Amino acid sequence: MTEAGRVAGTVTAGPGKTGVVRVLAGSLAEVVLRRPAVPGVRHSAGVRQLVLPLVAVEFVTSFLVSSMVPPPLRPAHAALEVLLIVGGLALVASLIRHPHHVDAERLVLRTGFLGDVALPRSAVRSVAPVIRTVDGRGPRPVPGEPDAVACSVSDSLDVAVHLDPPVRLDLGAAGVVDARTVYGSADFPAALSAALRAAR
Repeated sequence: MTEAGRVAGTVTAGPGKTGVVRVLAGSLAEVVLRRPAVPGVRHSAGVRQLVLPLVAVEFVTSFLVSSMVPPPLRPAHAALEVLLIVGGLALVASLIRHPHHVDAERLVLRTGFLGDVALPRSAVRSVAPVIRTVDGRGPRPVPGEPDAVACSVSDSLDVAVHLDPPVRLDLGAAGVVDARTVYGSADFPAALSAALRAAR
């Protein structure tokens, strides 16, 4: 514990472009190979429900567009369509394969490919459903709340983790925050609360 009575958490920045490709490709491969589900609390249902229909529409329209593309350009068009469809499926797979993690030592709020926030389990006092919007992606400060951090794939947040004592989080270029609240997303906030109680 620090001299101010605060404990330290860990912020893992998102990987670079190569790292993101590695995470997406690895997650998609695990889904295709039907690897056992990763235990944890799922998140980002809104993003998954947005991306999957877009992938389906892209798949159907790709055949229609291909019929209008001049024959010499069809291979390039087909490659682009495959890249878009596989990329969308890989994004969804990365969210499924990287759920939030809870154990007796820590709570890790994950985003799949944009970075994570790890909090000491001893500092987590409660979890409550919220409806918030914070611009940005991944771990980031919350404008207007100097003692809050957000960690999510989209700007929509639906769960608040309340901390006592505050947890010091180093957000890199965004600075250091002594967080009393960390906002995130969970498909079912009650499932996150239950996981925390079970890990106590």
